[in-house]
Amino acid sequence: MRTIGSALAAALVGSLLVPATVFAATPTGEPIRVGAILSYTGPSAPLGLPQVNALKLAEEDINAHGGINGRPIHFDIVDDGAKPDVAAQLATQMVGSGVAAIICGTRVATTDAAARVTSQAGVLQIYLTPGAEAWHTRDGSVVKNVFEAAARDQLEAQALLNYARGKLHAKSIAILHDENLYGTNGAAIVTDQAKADGLQVLGNEAYPGTATDFTPQIVKLRDAHPDVLVIWGATQTPALATRAARTLGIKTAILGSSGILSEGFLKVAGSAADDVYSAANLNFHDPNAQQKALYDAYQNAYKDRIVAFAAQAWDGAHIVADVLTQAHGKTDGATLEAILERGQPIRGVQGTFRFSPTDHNGLTADDVHIVVAKAGAWTSP
Repeated sequence: MRTIGSALAAALVGSLLVPATVFAATPTGEPIRVGAILSYTGPSAPLGLPQVNALKLAEEDINAHGGINGRPIHFDIVDDGAKPDVAAQLATQMVGSGVAAIICGTRVATTDAAARVTSQAGVLQIYLTPGAEAWHTRDGSVVKNVFEAAARDQLEAQALLNYARGKLHAKSIAILHDENLYGTNGAAIVTDQAKADGLQVLGNEAYPGTATDFTPQIVKLRDAHPDVLVIWGATQTPALATRAARTLGIKTAILGSSGILSEGFLKVAGSAADDVYSAANLNFHDPNAQQKALYDAYQNAYKDRIVAFAAQAWDGAHIVADVLTQAHGKTDGATLEAILERGQPIRGVQGTFRFSPTDHNGLTADDVHIVVAKAGAWTSP
């Protein structure tokens, strides 16, 4: 991987999460270790690999800006293969090794598995999925040590349906979703948001995460004649579902969660991806200086466009660095949680995080953008 040079550091100064200058002293001493449990092999590799890339880039950036109170930071990145039991085992090992915090995970199930370990151990966990269930439980309580570095599903649903009503003039929707936890929770949230917005829900169908044939579900939804189809899933399966929807005659607009926002979706869906809308945590059309600097850094380092999953990891890394810097050597969960819950604004590339004792996400619907696929690329609608 190419390193970030001084020109890039100059472009980034003043816009990153870590308060420092370009000419900060090189950090010295034993690195502060932060565990990172990601899914960069297996079915979630299209999500996890960009997260790994972003964490490596973030480590260089944080250390170029002086590290953590003069000490370097190191992200100990390991792969859970998208398996919850493996994520739990790795979290247990990392807690035992004395990491200052853990970034996990790429999937809802791996996030939840690791959270059971970190909660018991009192270790700060930052995770990178939009499901709020890891910190906001069904009984309404807040898991103190778990914080989210991605716009939660509720915000994505709100932004997507606002766009469907305001720009696409939709009065009804149908939902197609993965039967896993991410898809099921997302479909429930979309249903509730649609009812609140006065939209009819004309159908709600699930598919297995490994599905290749969606004919029964799509025929039912097609025959209900919704104004738009909402797909809630991740990795490559939604792309196959999109192709099937177009083949089976669904001509209405298709809107997807941020789980579809990848180059892999565009490649698998092919021409069927055209005019598919997605929730996005990045402004690709009119990026601010901070976003533009990261886009350029990622392109220079990896010869590829940045995607949503990389932005989540970048912000997650800098949130960890910010709170550790403020803690001045303390790494116990209670101290780090209290610092984050103060609500001091932390400006990331996805938006400004303002955590509180009742909100461990800290973003708003205004931080969610809508993009559309055109000619094999994601762009502004």
